[in-house]
Amino acid sequence: MLYLVPMGERSQPEEEMPTMDDLLVCVQREWDGWQTAEVRLGKLQSIHWFQPHRAPRPLLHGYVSCASITTGQIPHNCERTGGPHRLLVCVLKRHNAPSVYAEIARRAAEQPSLASNGRLPYYGEDFGFSMREASGTIRRLRSR
Repeated sequence: MLYLVPMGERSQPEEEMPTMDDLLVCVQREWDGWQTAEVRLGKLQSIHWFQPHRAPRPLLHGYVSCASITTGQIPHNCERTGGPHRLLVCVLKRHNAPSVYAEIARRAAEQPSLASNGRLPYYGEDFGFSMREASGTIRRLRSR
C-alpha cells in the first residue's frame, strides 16, 4: 500500500544547531606552556580572570575534568591517583575564535573574582588541595 504525505507534513530528522556549550575551546595548563588540548565550552567550569606569576596581565582561566578533554593533552598525573581530576586551565585569546573567546569572557564576568575560600586559584589545585597542604604532607611523611 502506498501513502501520500503532503509536503508540509513530511517528517525529516531535524539537525540540531550546536549550542555555545558544544563549541571547542583550546586550553592549556600554563599560560606560557606549549601543550594544548580542546574541551567543550560547556565542560569549562568556574571561569574567571587570574594573573599567573610572570604573566603580563590577567588571563581567562577555568576548571575542567581531565575526562572531558576531546583532543590534545594537559600535563598531569592520572596514573598515581585515580581520576578524573579537576584541572585548572588557561584560555588564551590567540588560540580561540573571537566569538568563543567573547563568550568565555562574558561567563567570567558573571563569576566572582575570588575562589570560594577567599583567595585566587593557582596551578597546584588539580587534585582538590593546595600545594602548601601537599608540601606539608610530604614533609610529614619524609620525617617518619
